[in-house]
Amino acid sequence: MMNILGLAFPTQRQAVLPTLVMALLLLVVMLLPEQLRDSLLLDREAFLQGEHWWQLWSSQLVHHDWPHLLLNVLGLGVCWALFIDHQKGWRPWLGLPFIMLGSSLAQIYFDPQVRFYAGFSGTLYGVFAFCALTDVLHKRWLGALILTGVVGKVVYDSVFLPELSGLAFAAHGGGVATGLVLAFLCKILTLRS
Repeated sequence: MMNILGLAFPTQRQAVLPTLVMALLLLVVMLLPEQLRDSLLLDREAFLQGEHWWQLWSSQLVHHDWPHLLLNVLGLGVCWALFIDHQKGWRPWLGLPFIMLGSSLAQIYFDPQVRFYAGFSGTLYGVFAFCALTDVLHKRWLGALILTGVVGKVVYDSVFLPELSGLAFAAHGGGVATGLVLAFLCKILTLRS
């Protein structure tokens, strides 16, 4: 265990490794040559023509610049610290490709003026929503507060911020919706077994 500001964080490999691997993957993608990174961006027009389907996932790993990457890696760290119970080992991360897919599809279909998309924030919003709702379903009420904040932020951004602000409202909303559905499905599957 590691103590930071009076809070105890687990340091076992199973508790740290998945989040660390995700952060390193985001960093490695940022270090790729720009031309290669650009080929990983979600190109809306190409996707709608049946091309570049892999970009639904790869675009979630690409960032526009270092501050963009840093914000998402810090968010990943905060999520790990708040919800370590839900992120031990690799099993909880199996839903990540579905959250990435939901975020990208929402960006394509609900924000048609954006031709190219990149960023992990839609996925990160989805992971926060998944973990917070999982907390609520296990009667851990801090999750309810966090879930209210995440959903409130997505609604606020969608309604009150101008379209030209650069925020990917649709990707954030798609990530949250997918994360919530996955949390409910996991609860249903747990109850059945």
